Order: sequence, then C-alpha cells, then structure tokens
Amino acid sequence: MRTHPRGRLAAAAALSATLLLAACSGDQGVDPSTADWPAAVTPADADGEFWVVWTAIAESGDDPALATEVERLAEEGYEVEPWAPSCQSGAQDALSGVTGYGEPVGVGVAFGSEEDAGVFDTRDEGSTVSITQGTWTC
Repeated sequence: MRTHPRGRLAAAAALSATLLLAACSGDQGVDPSTADWPAAVTPADADGEFWVVWTAIAESGDDPALATEVERLAEEGYEVEPWAPSCQSGAQDALSGVTGYGEPVGVGVAFGSEEDAGVFDTRDEGSTVSITQGTWTC
C-alpha cells in the first residue's frame, strides 16, 4: 500500500477547506456580522407575516426589566414599547411555553423578513428569548 507524503495531504486538506469555504460564502445570503443594522417595522402596519426578536418577557407590563430593555434598544436606534405577544399569531403560545407565563408581555423588535430578524439577532448583544413569525391579530 502506498502512502501519500504529508505535503500532498496538507495541500489536499487546504484545497478541500478552500472549496468548502467558497461554496458556503457565495452570494447566497448576508453575513450578519458585517450587515447594516436592519430597519424595524411597526407590527400593526406590517403587510402579512413579520418576525419578532423578543428580547425581554415578563408576567406583567409593570416589570422594570421591560423598561430597561426599551431603553437599551433605544440606544441602538430601535423605538419599541412593551406589547402583548397575543397580537402576533402564534407568539403567545410560543412565549408562554418558554416562560410559563399565561399571558406574557414582552419587548420585541419586529422585522419584515426572516433575514432582517436574523441579522438583528446575530448583531444585538442583548439576550434573545425567542424569535416568532406570524401576522398581526390585534
């Protein structure tokens, strides 16, 4: 049995890695780490489905953590207020399942596309409770 010299193995491994990177980094999407911060949409004005990156959830709207999160997001340029996840189809069930709250209130940033929600989720240094998709129901 003939063995390959180390140089050939290293070259083959490097070539494979290069081809894999080239295939994965094509123009098939946006690199969230370098993309501009996406623009949020107003959920009530969204046309059809929208995505929400929920960054804080509480059992009631009086929870000070919600106000803190609103301020943090304002520093990033996002004007949001706490709102009921029941206003987005499927969001209340998803967030109730995650938190155990029957009727949660949350702070979330709504986006018109899954890609924008993903870019925000990747770039935002806060925590993400959940990302939900649905239509406006209120």
